[in-house]
Amino acid sequence: MPSPALIAVDWGSTHFRAKLIVAGKVVASTASADGIRHLGGRKCEEILASHCAAWSHTHPNPEVLMSGMVGAREGWVEVPYVPAPCGLANLAAATVSVPSESFERVLIVPGVRNDETGMPATDVMRGEETQIAGLLTSLPREGAVVCLPGTHSKWVICQDGEIRSFRTWLTGEAYERLTRESLISGDGTPADPGSPAFAKGLEASGAPGGLLHQLFLGRTHMLAGRLSPPDVRSFASGLLVGHELREAIDFAADLPVHLVGDSPAAEATAAALNHLGIPHVQILEDAHLNGIQAVARSVIGDR
Repeated sequence: MPSPALIAVDWGSTHFRAKLIVAGKVVASTASADGIRHLGGRKCEEILASHCAAWSHTHPNPEVLMSGMVGAREGWVEVPYVPAPCGLANLAAATVSVPSESFERVLIVPGVRNDETGMPATDVMRGEETQIAGLLTSLPREGAVVCLPGTHSKWVICQDGEIRSFRTWLTGEAYERLTRESLISGDGTPADPGSPAFAKGLEASGAPGGLLHQLFLGRTHMLAGRLSPPDVRSFASGLLVGHELREAIDFAADLPVHLVGDSPAAEATAAALNHLGIPHVQILEDAHLNGIQAVARSVIGDR
């Protein structure tokens, strides 16, 4: 008799990734650009089935567990946020089952909401909480801050096996928008976190004047001959990442930094942490896979 299977789905704004897990091992995977922003009038059920229904032939009645923007207002169904502080048990208890014609049971992991007093301010995450769920048991119980760099970088304070609080920086999206057909587009050369121009941006992030003024300096440095056109995007990247790090480290309150991933955004963040002398541990394992398996064990049992 075939072993029970789990289909683990990471479904964000711009991507769809799924893994077939049998006896704790990934035996098949698929990925596409079918993110929630790219539905194009199609239903989520249709996209999920097109990528994963064939796996049911070899492993009947797999459980499907999804996280990310699939649980947002624009996704399959809006899944309510779990308030921070929260742990694995809270995430597991708040998973939502959605009707499916292709699979016996489809579940979505909730996002997390963080309300700060005094400002007031509300921050949210969808998908990152699943990555954190896979790390909670390995992080120092006395506290750590986890950095999840990307389009919307998250810095998450974890303590005693819980997500305590977090903040988001729009770093990746700001870089993409600001360096597209603007005064700081340069010649289109991609940013290089190992370049002197990136380091120059990092140093500028600590200087007076503020971010908006410093961004314009990417243009004037080029006019004055301090930067060449291929350097401008590296300068802008260093400047944005530098501002994120300086503000996030203040938020982290001296907790040890754990940086997740080896994406280009993670590489830029690691280069910035090294340049600014901020010690950190880089986590290269598949945090989402570990996290969704941890949630699955709580909700479904071993697969």
